[in-house]
Amino acid sequence: MPTVHSESSETIVDILKSASSPAPDSRLTEVLEAFRRQWLAIARRKYASLGPDIEDTIQGALLKLISPARLASLRDAARVEAWARSLFVNAVLDLIRERRRDLGRRAIGWPEDDSEEALRDRLPSAAPTPEELAAQRERLEIVAGCLEKLEVARLRFVEGLPEKEIAARHGLTRDGVAGKLKRFRKLLRSALGEPEGS
Repeated sequence: MPTVHSESSETIVDILKSASSPAPDSRLTEVLEAFRRQWLAIARRKYASLGPDIEDTIQGALLKLISPARLASLRDAARVEAWARSLFVNAVLDLIRERRRDLGRRAIGWPEDDSEEALRDRLPSAAPTPEELAAQRERLEIVAGCLEKLEVARLRFVEGLPEKEIAARHGLTRDGVAGKLKRFRKLLRSALGEPEGS
């Protein structure tokens, strides 16, 4: 790709930086126009579907190009053209993303003027339905049962307590504790991929 301007990269950076000074460099307009032409050529080749919106995108990218904060992020003046091109490409990608968002809003029938209000209208109520409450209670019971099995197993296998003492602590019978431990062993064997009875 041909260079944007005949000046050295360092000089181009200095000219761009002058845009925020009280007396910008006289070559600034010429340098910006060179970037604009280069970006327009890229846009016609790669982003032809953007049509007339590309001019606005180029203008936005040119404003970013002369922004002191953006210029401060340029670490190597020799890479000014590649860096500037990335500003332009990111501006194009922003435009494409915005078009997709607009297309999505129209596809689901949102008004373009207040999509936030339309979104609030379509959101379900934050309050759970009776079915959701019942399912939540069911899940909590299952979790509580699992935790109880784990606690019984922890007391037996980690703490080494006898089944009689575990039963007394949890208000269970010895048979109840033995059943929980048996189910726990079965689940553990299954999780470890071991055959039954091992």
